[in-house]
Amino acid sequence: MPATGNKPPIQMFLPPETLAMLASFQGELPDRLVLKQDMLVLFSDMRGFTELSERMPAEEVYRLLHASMELQARFVHRYGGSINKFLGDGLLACFSGEDKALRAVRCVRALLRALTPRAGRDAACRVGFGMHSGQVLFGIIGDDARREFALIGDVVNTAARLCGLARPFQALTTAAVFQALPEDVRCAYLRPQGKTAFRGKKERMDVYSLVP
Repeated sequence: MPATGNKPPIQMFLPPETLAMLASFQGELPDRLVLKQDMLVLFSDMRGFTELSERMPAEEVYRLLHASMELQARFVHRYGGSINKFLGDGLLACFSGEDKALRAVRCVRALLRALTPRAGRDAACRVGFGMHSGQVLFGIIGDDARREFALIGDVVNTAARLCGLARPFQALTTAAVFQALPEDVRCAYLRPQGKTAFRGKKERMDVYSLVP
């Protein structure tokens, strides 16, 4: 059936990378397609969401969740990033291009400033962030009935781990992001948190906290 004026276009439901891939292959995607690209990966996660879901009506939980995701998505798009997927009470976004680290850091700083004043009124604002940058794989996963264009690799896993360590209203990042920033931005926006051990990694990693 043709799209109606009340039906959102498909572009609202798919990340730009997927749309570009579909266009380049004219919809005939190979069964196994993997591309490599240098990207900054950003994860966010709402703290206390399980408890929130238990003690509030589902409609109110949805309202809070929608407000949080809408705000985060708006800032990611404003700073030139794209949403790869929504993850229940968080999201996975990516930034590409030469200035990806600077744009991502400015995005998260702006988000932290926007979220904090509202925290007393809105539990959905209690969000933590994790960022890492490097080579990632875009890969198609799934079967003939349902496929998804996923981000894969150690960079993605590390960003997710950092997000899990971050406190509410805190953003953690790695030396890869730190080194990609101009020196004045490093000094103004990032504070060293020491080396952190991650399960499955042989070496500890330098971690930095973002100053709102």
